[in-house]
Amino acid sequence: MALRNVRRTHAGAAVFLALTVVLVFMLTSSAYAKDPQLVPRRLASTGDSISAGIDVEYYGQNANASWVNGYYGFWEWLFGYTNVKSHNQRITANWGSWGRANYMDAVSGADMFDFPGQTAQAVSQSAQYVTVFMGHNDVCQNYPWEIPSDAVFEANLRAGMQNLKNGLPNGATVYVLAIVDIRQLYEVAKDKKALGIVDCEVLWFTTLLNLFPCGTMLNPLNTEADRQYTRSRNIAFNNILANVTAEYNANDPHHYYYFTNLPFIYPFTEGDVSSLDCFHPSGQGQKTLSRESWNVGPFYLYQKGS
Repeated sequence: MALRNVRRTHAGAAVFLALTVVLVFMLTSSAYAKDPQLVPRRLASTGDSISAGIDVEYYGQNANASWVNGYYGFWEWLFGYTNVKSHNQRITANWGSWGRANYMDAVSGADMFDFPGQTAQAVSQSAQYVTVFMGHNDVCQNYPWEIPSDAVFEANLRAGMQNLKNGLPNGATVYVLAIVDIRQLYEVAKDKKALGIVDCEVLWFTTLLNLFPCGTMLNPLNTEADRQYTRSRNIAFNNILANVTAEYNANDPHHYYYFTNLPFIYPFTEGDVSSLDCFHPSGQGQKTLSRESWNVGPFYLYQKGS
């Protein structure tokens, strides 16, 4: 009889323990479950001249040709501009035009120091989808010693990400893209001709006078060691982008954070580089960036507009 009671006691304890484990698991899981992900009807970009669409098919800002905010209507068709099939266009193709908003907060010349300000704008716009394509101008300085330290770069990145965490509506998505491999850009474009007339390498000589961006890579007096150093800073900043994005995604139950290294590893070709300035993406390059980043991004299951 005593033995039977002991067995019953042990059985009861086992059941109680199992129920406790299940309850703890459920509570823990619910504590870290994400809010439902919002449809990305309100889009805001943060970034620099690439997202702003500089020198794509005519000098200056070609907002219609931005990989993220671009649009294509009658006038773009009439003048024969490239339909880049931007993220903005893809969102409309997949979810319709109702409730749509398309904000370009990216500014030519911006670097990570400007990121907190741009994210504050995205928050004020109640964005549901924010793209982050920033850091090219941190790598592209006139001289190597002007490239910011990892600590400075990360501090500005975190300040901007904290703005997004604190201010975006629950369920919003943040999509962070790696900085393009600027060394690959150099290799791809050095045999290209600007306007079909001037060798890009001749144009890049103006970096000696600080009249052209990215002397840290394009200056003709750079050695191979100089260019490898610049590339190492490029890689270091991308590692920071990846790590901080992963950290925020793991610790914020209210928002979704994604990172892709695609812009760094994608084999861009000469045709992807602008024939106007031998530096920014061409129409083809913007279209490539839109397609490839969408297809590995947070909404890749939605392919309309591809």
